[in-house]
Amino acid sequence: MTYQFPFEKLIVWQLAIELADSIYMLTDKYPSDERFGLVSQLNRAAVSVSSNLAEGTGRRSFKEQARFTTIAFGSLMEVMSQCVLSERRQYITASQLKEIRSQILELATKINNLRKYQLSQSEKYVTSKPNLDELKEDLPFYGNKFLEEPNERQRQMNAEGKLNAEGKLNAQRAAEPYYHHPTAIIDPNTQIGKGTKIWHFSHIMSNSQIGEACNIGQNVVISPEVVLGNKVKVQNNVSIYTGVICEDDVFLGPSMVFTNVINPRSAVSRKSEYLETIVKKGASIGANATIICGHNIGRYAFIGAGAVVTKEIPDYALVVGNPAKQIGWMSEHGERLIFDESGKAVCAGSGEEYELKGGLVRKLLP
Repeated sequence: MTYQFPFEKLIVWQLAIELADSIYMLTDKYPSDERFGLVSQLNRAAVSVSSNLAEGTGRRSFKEQARFTTIAFGSLMEVMSQCVLSERRQYITASQLKEIRSQILELATKINNLRKYQLSQSEKYVTSKPNLDELKEDLPFYGNKFLEEPNERQRQMNAEGKLNAEGKLNAQRAAEPYYHHPTAIIDPNTQIGKGTKIWHFSHIMSNSQIGEACNIGQNVVISPEVVLGNKVKVQNNVSIYTGVICEDDVFLGPSMVFTNVINPRSAVSRKSEYLETIVKKGASIGANATIICGHNIGRYAFIGAGAVVTKEIPDYALVVGNPAKQIGWMSEHGERLIFDESGKAVCAGSGEEYELKGGLVRKLLP
């Protein structure tokens, strides 16, 4: 392995990166309600250590470098304090705290040594008053006690039986049958099928079920006991609340939303009054549509963008508006059906034939 930048050869920077990896591995298991609390604080502090060490090497004087090294040390102490709190809150075990403390002690010693060296060199510059050319060097030479060749460092890590934290995390995710972006929150006791993808900042809550080959977009909320079938596509910013069941091949457009209570009040708990809403196989719900709870959506129905559904929607129906009104019929392929006098229609996209009889549509078998 060949490093591209001088700071990457600093032992102290390498240790700081290892610490950041360790912290990220730990916080990955913290409770979801700490995501914007202790998890965020710990991750930022851990990243700050290596970042300030790296930024310091870009400064042209030892005095400036010492300032960034001091900031890195302060961030390191912040990490230690937050890890102690994590152990007290039982987010990490005593043995995990002991391991992190050992890493921090080693790193603190090396940061202090580096800072002392930088300050001593800074004083030499001040007392000897060198010419300006001497101050233009990009990275003063720290000496062998601060530098170590990457290959040797790697051999040492292997000898100690350490694995890169990122590698551990990747291995863990590879073992899962589905993919989720690191920013997504997956609560315990969820069922997620093979091949499903869950993208940025989405939250899958406990006791929900997601089938195979689903695509859950960015910033999606799936509440407890929600059930999604196979190959369901959920676009960005969708809220799916308790009581909703989506069968296979359902499409939920961007920013559409389900409700689960007819008469919500902030001061009145109505969790026992949630109404069930079933979206049947192949139905599509357009962007910004709202589905009032307790009204089922029929097979291959098509809900237009911005529609507000306030009643049951039959199979293959096309509805638009607020409140939603039926204006026609749609094929399974997603094409408008135009029925002749005999009640027959042919899908322009697939060539399949449909029949309208008694106010209901069915697809005719070939």
